[in-house]
Amino acid sequence: MDIIERFEERARLGPGDLAIVAGEHRVGYGALDARANRLAHCLRRRGAGPETVIGICMSRRPEAFVAMLAALKTGAAFQPMDPGHPAQRLTENLAASGALLLLTERALARTFQDARLPVLPYEDLAAELAACPKTRPVRRLPAQGLRCVIFTSGSTGRPKGIGLTSASIANVADWAVARLPGPQVFLQFTSLGFDVSLQEIFGALLSGGSLVLVQEKHRQDPVALLDLMAREKVQRIYLSPAFLRQLARAALQEPALAGRLVLTEIVAAGEPLRLTPDVRRFLGALDGTVLENQYGPSETHQATACTLTGDLADWPDSPPLGRPVPGVRGHVLDEHLEPVPDGEPGEFHIAGTGVNRGYLGRPDLTAERFLPDPYGPPGSRMYRTGDLVRRDPATGRLEFIGRIDGQVKIRGHRVEPAEVDAVLTLHPDVQDAVTVARQSAEGTWQLTAYLVPAPGRALPDRAALREFAGQRLPSYMVPGTMVPIAALPLNKNGKVDRAALPPPDDLLDPRAGLVPPQNPQQEIIHGIWAEALERERLGIDDTFFDLGGDSLRAMQIISRVRQAFGVDLEVRALFDAPTVRGLAQAVEEAVVAEITAQSAADL
Repeated sequence: MDIIERFEERARLGPGDLAIVAGEHRVGYGALDARANRLAHCLRRRGAGPETVIGICMSRRPEAFVAMLAALKTGAAFQPMDPGHPAQRLTENLAASGALLLLTERALARTFQDARLPVLPYEDLAAELAACPKTRPVRRLPAQGLRCVIFTSGSTGRPKGIGLTSASIANVADWAVARLPGPQVFLQFTSLGFDVSLQEIFGALLSGGSLVLVQEKHRQDPVALLDLMAREKVQRIYLSPAFLRQLARAALQEPALAGRLVLTEIVAAGEPLRLTPDVRRFLGALDGTVLENQYGPSETHQATACTLTGDLADWPDSPPLGRPVPGVRGHVLDEHLEPVPDGEPGEFHIAGTGVNRGYLGRPDLTAERFLPDPYGPPGSRMYRTGDLVRRDPATGRLEFIGRIDGQVKIRGHRVEPAEVDAVLTLHPDVQDAVTVARQSAEGTWQLTAYLVPAPGRALPDRAALREFAGQRLPSYMVPGTMVPIAALPLNKNGKVDRAALPPPDDLLDPRAGLVPPQNPQQEIIHGIWAEALERERLGIDDTFFDLGGDSLRAMQIISRVRQAFGVDLEVRALFDAPTVRGLAQAVEEAVVAEITAQSAADL
């Protein structure tokens, strides 16, 4: 049964059951199904059907999920996109997928002014939708039909679109639903352009559960997210390990709030999981919450899982990937595609129901990564992950070792440094660029770009380079540190010798930005920055981004500043005043504002 047929069955059985929670807005299964049917008729009139793609770029609101379901009801695929990504990247991805049309919002329509396809703001369809029937349209649902398109970073310098099938999505949904004790409340936290969101969405909607939507303020403020989870009685969440660490810190700072949580399961996915002391304390304070480590590239969706049970003290700091989920076969092979003995490292190859279509419009790249499976049924394929793993002889669990190339995961998202390099070298003042990833003591990856100036030119300042990159790359792909270098070191084969690249601090001006704290407020904030950014060399006029800062570290800093000074400061304050000096001034202004407001209230 196709995933949309499964949803429709749920809506028929429980039309009054709660499906989506968005603030004060509640949508039941019956209403959600009817709204999706109306929109599906509207899309059918415009040519939507099997093997067509419907682009969807909306903020996290019920209409976005109506649009996804409507596309599926026509037999088409939906292409979810993050509205926070640069306009040029979004437009190019729509062109690469050959999307039939784009569903968006009026507020976002200008983003797609250069797109060569119909752009339909949802609000502008109100009259047409009202005239459409609430019954589902007649459609054809091919068993292996294209149902979703997800774009991810590409090693060739441009993103690549992965075609997900109904069978792949349904396989994971079936497995997830079968393990649930009944309908549960899911948090919809993951970016809609990231394939993990499919587990949140269809895990909830195919099991009769409800989906609680987060807003940007919840993503930027872990304390606000904890409050939302407690109020809506969220039971199941999917988080990247990086954000799990932020949530754990917030929970430890707000024990009364954390005590109201009713979580039954936390799923960590998107990057290797590490159990830091904060995460262990957070999990130890929860009553009966299960932690599961999941693994799976977008090309195969979820492939393995490891459920951590028993005494928390016995859990390894780096949990294994676990075993393949039902419907998935895992091969650990050498360079000749021969199995390696248990305990020995090899490249992980994924086969079975989870293997998706391949890369849209990229037959060469598809042939390189999607290979015939010599160990499966005739005609079956397997995906070369590029991940080195080994199978534990005693437990049979797979353990992650590392990558065979330069790919890294930043905040759960795949990043190919070659794509970052390609964007940076588009700048007329940059002759060459090499981006490398360095891992912090906490296990978080940070990007550093080494830039060679074009002949006769000088590199612009780092803020200008970040702005240039940010117009073409999502924020998680913009290097936090950009340093000039006269020439890139080469090995004897003429390739860049990444191991010979000097530490960034050796290339930055040691005399610049080292103004020490001038007052007690700056001293406290300086210490918070130094710990969060893992930096010893830090002046009060150094900018947050030059020091490798990102949104997760911003949340950590603001959370600690709130605690230290007792002020209600938004994460936006750090982006508006990205220095220790500037943030200290923002704290002072917030303190004065609160005192003034309190004085006025006492009159």
